[in-house]
Amino acid sequence: MKIFVILLLLEGIILHGSSDSVQTIPKFDLSKGLNIPGIVPGNLNNTKEVKLLPYEIDAIKQKAKDYIPEPVKSDDMVIMETARGTMKLRLFPENAPKHCENFKRLANSGFYDGTLFHRIIPGFMIQGGDILSRDNDPKNDGRGGPGWVVDAEFNNIPHKRGILSMARSADPNSAGSQFFICVADAPHLDGQYTVFGEVLENVHVVDHIVNTPTEYSQAARMGKSAIPPGEDPDNWISLYDSKKKKKIYSKVPQFMKKADYEFDMRNKITSDRPALPLTIKKVRVLSAEDYKNKENK
Repeated sequence: MKIFVILLLLEGIILHGSSDSVQTIPKFDLSKGLNIPGIVPGNLNNTKEVKLLPYEIDAIKQKAKDYIPEPVKSDDMVIMETARGTMKLRLFPENAPKHCENFKRLANSGFYDGTLFHRIIPGFMIQGGDILSRDNDPKNDGRGGPGWVVDAEFNNIPHKRGILSMARSADPNSAGSQFFICVADAPHLDGQYTVFGEVLENVHVVDHIVNTPTEYSQAARMGKSAIPPGEDPDNWISLYDSKKKKKIYSKVPQFMKKADYEFDMRNKITSDRPALPLTIKKVRVLSAEDYKNKENK
């Protein structure tokens, strides 16, 4: 009987966990752990990210603002630990001193820890560093910053594979905390964005990240070129796939309202957001001596 009850609970999670509509079966939060040997595996315990409240985000921003880093040197090493592996990078303080100092301030104050790569574009780049990727609203990812901006330091270093460059808005002097790493050469960005570093080791981690399914790829895979014969058209929605420049049709799941599903899918078909969390676990800029001591331990 106990096993039967547990299976019913899990069925409720699977069938209803992704809907925003009113539920008849309650959703169960596994983030605090539900480990029943032989029935529920223990590795489900940490499936949910810890989301921050606004005052917690403000505290992180204030800590970064108050933090005074050591001057950046050309032999400093950046260690970036991600959910897909660890990369080693170097900075270019001779070419972009203000950006390198800003990055070191944010990294060593802990600002980047726990943020996400919130945007990935295969064949182009991965983007992260937004503190708002740690709150409970995925719609604002890509809009956050540390509370200050850094003026542009455009230079002659080309945007090639593995380059670390700074994201910005239409204003050239609007860089804050968001950065991107090129997955492939992107010469159209040269002289338009500030290059301030590059990946030295484990650039394949960038490939692992960029090959993660996105909300777009999920929505596109669920689409069909036409409504199958015999299907009720009222149970389907139409979407425009702008990347493939064609209309597709997607069937409304049994347990969702059509309006809710259509709203969700129209957002996803235009989204570069990863379908799975791509966490930046920790970023630190180490002096050559500190890096050597770390390697020798």
